[in-house]
Amino acid sequence: MDIKEYIASGILESYALGFASEQERQEVECMSAIYPELKEELVSIQVSFEDYAKSIAVEPPAELKTTILNSIKGVKQENKIAPLKKVDSDKGGSSNDNVRQLSPTYWKIGVAASVAIIIGLGLMYRSVVTSNNELSDRLTAMETSTKDQVEALKDSLNETALRQQFILDNSTEQVILAGTDVSPESKARVFWNKEKSEFIFIQDDLPTPVSGKQYQLWAISDGTPVDLGVLDDSVRMTEPKGLDISSIQAFAITLEKEGGSPEPTLDQMYVLGTTKS
Repeated sequence: MDIKEYIASGILESYALGFASEQERQEVECMSAIYPELKEELVSIQVSFEDYAKSIAVEPPAELKTTILNSIKGVKQENKIAPLKKVDSDKGGSSNDNVRQLSPTYWKIGVAASVAIIIGLGLMYRSVVTSNNELSDRLTAMETSTKDQVEALKDSLNETALRQQFILDNSTEQVILAGTDVSPESKARVFWNKEKSEFIFIQDDLPTPVSGKQYQLWAISDGTPVDLGVLDDSVRMTEPKGLDISSIQAFAITLEKEGGSPEPTLDQMYVLGTTKS
């Protein structure tokens, strides 16, 4: 007998689940007694089924039993029980007149259905629990994201409020930077507060610089250009920046090589604006 082929046939699994016929059941029991490896495989299968059942076992909520009982209340039950078969005691039957004999086929179907229902309910409950956990995780992520967005909005509003306070301060002077012959349509603004030694730059309209070029802001103090840094083309309004110069006659913007230049390129001056002081 080919033991490996017999094991691969699936008959041992059918036996372990109670689906094997009477002849198959007797055969498995007989063969297991003869061949130790078959008995060992059968025990292994039974243990595996038991372990699987334990692994999917999920304790149902305490209210599940009450819910099920309430749901079947008032449901009309159809009586489809097979007629009672009277067994004649004279023919070796039981002394009781009414003895119901359950067919082995019906018994197997009942066992299979019960197992399927139990496993199905376990899997369904596990699926519900998993879905609830996933929804909870998503909700937590959304709450975190919303909190981050709210904090970012608060920071933005605070920055806007600070800019407004700076611009509206009585000590703040607005300097209009108008376009030169190089770019007549260009314009920008500088809000300079001499007392606070700070300024804010606003880019109203400057052409997009060509590749490798970058705008640079200058303050003209007593005829000497002072570098105030290169401009980020993506930032329309800067935060208040330090400017510790007491005497400024003008502000200007030139187009320089990327990274800036130590001296302004005068023939590339795009805007210029003089102060009141």
